[in-house]
Amino acid sequence: MSISIWGGNLFAGDPTLVVSVSGEQRLDVFTIADEGKLKLQTQETLTAKPGTSCYDLTGRHLYVGCSDPECILVLRVEENELTQLQRVLVPAKPSFFAIAPSGDFLISCYYSTGQVTVHRIVGEGRLSDDPVQTLQLDERAHGITIDPSGWFVFVAHTRPNCITQLRMDVRTGQLTPNEPAKLVRAGIVGPRHLWFHPTENFVYGSNEQGKSVSVYRLDSQSGTLSELQTLSSVPDDFEGPGSTSHIEGHPSGKYVYVANRGHGSIAAFSVDSGSGKLTLMHRAPTGATARSFSLSPDGRFLVASGQRSGRLHCYRIDDEGKLTATDSVDAGRSPWWVSFSPVEGVGNDFVAEAQAQTPRRRLTLGQGTMAGEVSDSSVLLQTRLTAGTTLDSKGDLPGSPGVAAFEWSLRNDFADAVRTPLQVASPDRDFIVRASVTGLTPDTKYNYRALFGETNDQLKSGPTCSFRTLPGEQGARPVKFIIGSCMNYIKFMHGRAGKASGPLTATDEDKRLGFPSFVSMKEMEPEFFVGTGDIVYYDNPFRVAETVEELRRCWHEQFRFPRMIEFFRDVPAYWSKDDHDFRFNDSDPQSKKEPSAATGIELFQEQLPIVSVDDPSPRTYRTIRVSRDLQIWLTEGRDYRSANRSPDGPEKTMWGREQREWLKSTLAGSDAKWKLLISPTPMVGPDDGYKSDNHANLKGFRHEADAFFQWVKDAQLENLFLICGDRHWQYHSIHPSGINEFSCGALNDENSRMGVAPGAKFGSDPHGLVRQPFTSAEPSGGFLQVIAGDTLGVTFFDDRAKELYRVSFP
Repeated sequence: MSISIWGGNLFAGDPTLVVSVSGEQRLDVFTIADEGKLKLQTQETLTAKPGTSCYDLTGRHLYVGCSDPECILVLRVEENELTQLQRVLVPAKPSFFAIAPSGDFLISCYYSTGQVTVHRIVGEGRLSDDPVQTLQLDERAHGITIDPSGWFVFVAHTRPNCITQLRMDVRTGQLTPNEPAKLVRAGIVGPRHLWFHPTENFVYGSNEQGKSVSVYRLDSQSGTLSELQTLSSVPDDFEGPGSTSHIEGHPSGKYVYVANRGHGSIAAFSVDSGSGKLTLMHRAPTGATARSFSLSPDGRFLVASGQRSGRLHCYRIDDEGKLTATDSVDAGRSPWWVSFSPVEGVGNDFVAEAQAQTPRRRLTLGQGTMAGEVSDSSVLLQTRLTAGTTLDSKGDLPGSPGVAAFEWSLRNDFADAVRTPLQVASPDRDFIVRASVTGLTPDTKYNYRALFGETNDQLKSGPTCSFRTLPGEQGARPVKFIIGSCMNYIKFMHGRAGKASGPLTATDEDKRLGFPSFVSMKEMEPEFFVGTGDIVYYDNPFRVAETVEELRRCWHEQFRFPRMIEFFRDVPAYWSKDDHDFRFNDSDPQSKKEPSAATGIELFQEQLPIVSVDDPSPRTYRTIRVSRDLQIWLTEGRDYRSANRSPDGPEKTMWGREQREWLKSTLAGSDAKWKLLISPTPMVGPDDGYKSDNHANLKGFRHEADAFFQWVKDAQLENLFLICGDRHWQYHSIHPSGINEFSCGALNDENSRMGVAPGAKFGSDPHGLVRQPFTSAEPSGGFLQVIAGDTLGVTFFDDRAKELYRVSFP
């Protein structure tokens, strides 16, 4: 592709670079003509002294580490200028930056304090105001780099002469020490900067005090380095003061370059394709104190900054990797750093060869790990193996073949872990792996994690997750949980173009991280979550899904949101489906329209941990005995229903005879104080008068609902409460028989709307028989919290955790 900035085209012979001119508090933007001449395009004055810099993966945002004050500046790359977006204060002047391969995090190291910070990259390239993590390491943390998988981070320390080895949680950005935590170098070499080979497990490092370059082998499973070779970067007879500074390799992986300060040269090495070892080709003279240099992404040019000479030097790289000087220009006082704008698809032979050898996106858990159907003694664990963590050009998160298992433990260090058998992640199951764990202790917190790899001898550990088993029938303590519904991805991401009905409040940061409700819900620390239908939407006019591939994509695009992954990491869930995550709006099993009913049923059970994989007769209506005081019923409203257009009467059913009889039998047999029937659709409402899709609709399934309410009265069933999804507004309504119903509303603002009041002529309760103590005052996303113990408390929240209404029952 080509990107036009500064009025020119990056690929039309004009690679673009930014130079940090520290002594003049300025960024200079240059382009390089085909003959290797540097041309100054623009200068941007800053309010701090710039140092290290790097672009994000898109090339549309630039991060600059500064001093006076110590901060990171975020700048947007525009056609003719750099526009400052943000200033983030940091502990000291950053010495080096690294972008996670996912594009989600900026990692910085600090020479003067020996620290590392991790900032999340949010909307518009902005950084989180506060770091995800600040880590104290050894002094003189000079360079930092990340392996291509994003799992392993390395920090080079010129003193105490070591490389710190860290593991990174690709979802949260948290860094933890690897084992061993350091590679300590023999002799005084002073590791400074590191560079990863683009296609092989080799790492190359400059050694400041040693005036040398080292080759390391990366163990891609353990994430640790071992030294292969160290050789001088200056001539054997050089006796003057000096040190190496930066190291960088050619995009083809065939050549490595190291800057020699004092000697005043760039040393060029060839790389042996088999061993990874280096052979000196030549040294090209440069100005005094070449602190930084960088290679153009097409591999044609190298540009070095002379910190003390105040000059910028340009070299052409020939077909054998050797350097020929082409230009030298004045760059002002103390040019500190050089960064080229990232580009793709240049058509250069070097790059084409490297791209041809580049492996596919690295195996990871791009949708996190989740637990479902937790009971007092069992749970279902699930993950999906993916190729990377970001959406591809089709808007999908591709799956990836491999193997996976789960291990669980009462201990945080998994010292007493129990492991499930390895399973193959195959395309026929959408690369999803699910395991049933039994024999657990009631009311107990368990830690668990996925173990996964391409083969069974290449297993990695996923992030640590947790769940708590239910107290069960003997457990007398209160239980807190949350119910949510109707999370519409397309409306959230595309607003009015996606037919959003509610206020458009999703920021760019929200669209990167996911629905704000999941932040609010996580802070409330629920013991579990109930998703009561319309978990994804197959049928938004913006994008209608009909094939299996299209249906699966709806799940992938949504469940890769970091906020959802973080929430379900520690909150187990129960799931029910409704129309939009079954087939289409108001769908029943009878119509011939795609997707078919069979496909809708199969996909829902495939994508969420509801039933065991080996269950020969999976059933999605069930009851859960949560505690002594609480029992929950989850009904299935799509699989067994009559055609919506059928005339209402004794034969018309949403539940089907078998489920209806099961429901009445289990309700009658329960001794729980609080009985909660959680349905994807309403039974009380009111709802829109024109609809024929649910129990509350006049043209729908009202006969079955009336018969059920009469049965509850005749059976003298006490403390039965209804909770529903489906309706995109929140309400508390009371049926004429006295049964309370709570609608949790839509989870995101963009999918919300105003409700239908009792007595409304256009509604399902035109005579005003339903009482309604609460309904949404304005369109708003949100959710419902329930606390059940000696009393039952129900609280409505909006998606930002603002309390809207609370009611309790003795």
